[in-house]
Amino acid sequence: MEVKKRYLYLFLFGLPGFFASLIICFFIFGATAGVFWLYVFGDRPWPPGAEMLLLIIFAVSFLAAWIAFMATGYAVGRKLEAEPGFNSKHVLASTGLALLLIALITLHQISVGNALIKTETARCSDFCKRNGFAASGMPPKDSGDSSCSCYDSEGHEIMKLTTGWQ
Repeated sequence: MEVKKRYLYLFLFGLPGFFASLIICFFIFGATAGVFWLYVFGDRPWPPGAEMLLLIIFAVSFLAAWIAFMATGYAVGRKLEAEPGFNSKHVLASTGLALLLIALITLHQISVGNALIKTETARCSDFCKRNGFAASGMPPKDSGDSSCSCYDSEGHEIMKLTTGWQ
């Protein structure tokens, strides 16, 4: 029994669509959080409902985008069912696009210090948290100063280290 092309293309669009949907929903999440911060809640503590709303927006945008990719694949597959045979270039394109999106996500995570090598800022934050401080900070990168400052919950600098914190 041969698999109908509509189901095959649902998968061919769904695989890279999963990773594209992740990227899309992170943009939507970031934009929504930015609007909340700039126009709704500001720097005040956010109510717990805001965090739940952001989580719901993240999940809904991810599912909506992924379902849209899969529905497009299903529709394309239905149109191609009339044609005999199978186009292996479509499988290669789907696999290549999925691998490209995975590489983009991985490179982004490496560049912001979430994977492999941590940035100085992330190492400073880890150091301050590990030593019981509420926050951390570093001077601008172009200043040439690589000191790490640790702050209390009031925002006062308690410790400033120029060496040995890394």
